[in-house]
Amino acid sequence: MGRLASLPYEVLSNIIENVDLEDVFNLAITCKGLLFLVQEESICKLTIQSKIGYSKEAYDASSAGTSSASALRRAVKRRHAIATACPYLVAMVGLGDAFIYTNGVLSYVLDESIRVLDLHNSHQLEHVISIPKLLTRALPENSSTRGIFRLLYYSDGIISSIYRSSDEDESVWLISFDIYAGKILIRQELASTDKILVRNNKEFLYYGTHSELGHDGHKKWVVHGYNFSTRKWFDQKIHLPDIVGSEVHSTVCFEFYKDYFYAVSNQTSFEEEEIDWTSYYHCIRFPLNSPCQDLLERSDKEQMWRRQHQEGPIDDRWTNLRLDVDEITGDIKIVESRKEWHLGTSKSQRSYYTTDIKFPEASHNDECYEFGCSSTSSVGFSALLSTIGTGTTDSGASSLGSSSSTSATLATSSSLVSSGPSKVPHDRASLPNDPLIKLLQPEDNPFYMPPPPRYAQNIHRGQDGSSRPTITLAKCRVRHYHTSAMTYFDLVDDPLPEDLYCTQRLRLRAGSRKLGPPLVHPLNPGEEGLGLLRKPPDDVDVALQEMYQEQKIQYWPPALDPEESNNDWDAVYRLLNPPTHLGNVEGIMDERSLVYATGGCNAPRALIFIGFDPSIKLAGLKTWSRMKEKGVGEGPHIDGRASGRSEQGEFEDQYIDVDEINRTVVIDSKGKGKEKCSPLQRVDVGSAIRRQAVGVPRSWVSREKAMYLDIGLGFYFGKPRK
Repeated sequence: MGRLASLPYEVLSNIIENVDLEDVFNLAITCKGLLFLVQEESICKLTIQSKIGYSKEAYDASSAGTSSASALRRAVKRRHAIATACPYLVAMVGLGDAFIYTNGVLSYVLDESIRVLDLHNSHQLEHVISIPKLLTRALPENSSTRGIFRLLYYSDGIISSIYRSSDEDESVWLISFDIYAGKILIRQELASTDKILVRNNKEFLYYGTHSELGHDGHKKWVVHGYNFSTRKWFDQKIHLPDIVGSEVHSTVCFEFYKDYFYAVSNQTSFEEEEIDWTSYYHCIRFPLNSPCQDLLERSDKEQMWRRQHQEGPIDDRWTNLRLDVDEITGDIKIVESRKEWHLGTSKSQRSYYTTDIKFPEASHNDECYEFGCSSTSSVGFSALLSTIGTGTTDSGASSLGSSSSTSATLATSSSLVSSGPSKVPHDRASLPNDPLIKLLQPEDNPFYMPPPPRYAQNIHRGQDGSSRPTITLAKCRVRHYHTSAMTYFDLVDDPLPEDLYCTQRLRLRAGSRKLGPPLVHPLNPGEEGLGLLRKPPDDVDVALQEMYQEQKIQYWPPALDPEESNNDWDAVYRLLNPPTHLGNVEGIMDERSLVYATGGCNAPRALIFIGFDPSIKLAGLKTWSRMKEKGVGEGPHIDGRASGRSEQGEFEDQYIDVDEINRTVVIDSKGKGKEKCSPLQRVDVGSAIRRQAVGVPRSWVSREKAMYLDIGLGFYFGKPRK
């Protein structure tokens, strides 16, 4: 190892340039002479810019004044925690009738209030919004006093919700409000809420519904935009005829990214039965500040290939579709998981596909059409490494009625976006030699293209069901693919085999892979290219086996022997599965945490938070006491993991059992006659508005101590906090 540490800085910088973040960290901890790679601020800054320039850690290091060295180590620990299913903390953070979790902020409804808690920043105070007071301020005076309230979205301190009155006309209102400024920003009566979705940032809000009836008789997506600066709705409503499908995050997805609104679909036709050979993604985007036809862009079919139908059938129940930002390049990508019977085999397998979004090059020089990405030359690394060797481095509300009938309509034209059915005879020369050609009708719109090469780095094969235990869809409560950690992650219900009642036992399940050694020609004498690097094989499955090392599937908490008592891990299981709040599990996962609700339909459900970011440290949690061995790496930056290990040995403060079944958390319940059709989405505010209609205090938002501080149920699995 001394030889490696004594390499010229130019050579060492070249090594760092050509390995990933985890390898840089592993190289640094091989000996004390290389620890500066993860401790020296300037080196760590360049490493972050080149390896994870678009991650939250990089943003915090550049804008929040966080140490670059600390941010680098934090990113490594986060990825490893996800890949090994070993969280840093688990806590019950609240009780609620409904919740949404976006951008690291939990918004949940309990009785007559909305409580908003920033979990990623470990806040100890919650914003509390009184629903009756909010509605009294937001709605016209003649509005009905009874109805259903539902949360839709949160971002940048702005919550969007809908309120459906229970009067005869069943009027529906979109209400958006700023919890920090205490202002109601939008109150808009809606004509339809079919599959409604909302996306917003500090400047714009867009909502879409699957409600516009097309000429073919099928419903289409239509999007409306609002400018917070001008406090006006855009004149146009934007039709998206190419965005086929109605299930958000299954067949379609919508997101804001870099001042653009993106819409993606994995469907190509509204018809249940079609004659087709090739599937591709539809992707449309337009600038948030100017939703006009001239600036609307559509991806090319040939650039957005998805799959060939001959690859085998798909179990659509498992399909998940979302947009994700690459932490290295900052480019937005499509991430789709599918369960397929590959080539018609008898066993199905989940696979995870990543696809770059490509648009035709803009015909103008508008800078907003170009995506930037961080890059760091080896000269920068070499110069800094050289200085290390010489010791010279320095360390108001908009009140609107129904949609205006004078609003113009912006529809994607056939030349730009539409790909409607062809009425002319098909060019059979462009189609494959297949007997199905004989069944084509003039109104069909078949599409075929030879399949382009599929690269191993864009596909991750999951479990094929041959190993035990077999996870069914009903038992897989949350499914997520983490691109930077190359890990598929599930929250599964895994009851004990001997449990005849199949009592809920939620566990984390992670399957990851690592990049293997470089591919070289075999060291056989006489063969050409002896020991030189070679390209991966053309067969993607063979390339996957050669390029990547699949890791053993990890479960957490660990399996226990039912014949032996283990109070420590039993307490963790009871925290994940509160005995008084079982069933009806639904959850959401992002790149660094997981939140799920569990409990019956007739009472508030327990909200469980699982964090994989070591910087998230909720106050009042008990420190896990079973720490005997090291976690990832060594030293003060990595020790302490949810596997219950540390080099420090047993702590003096021994673990206190969390006997949740014998502990009562008192929450004053005031709500009456709640409708429980979908407890995760809707809450009836009942007659509360009438009680608040007279003498309403000016403020409808306040700040209170976070509920998790009163509940006091949770564990922190990292190093003891000083």
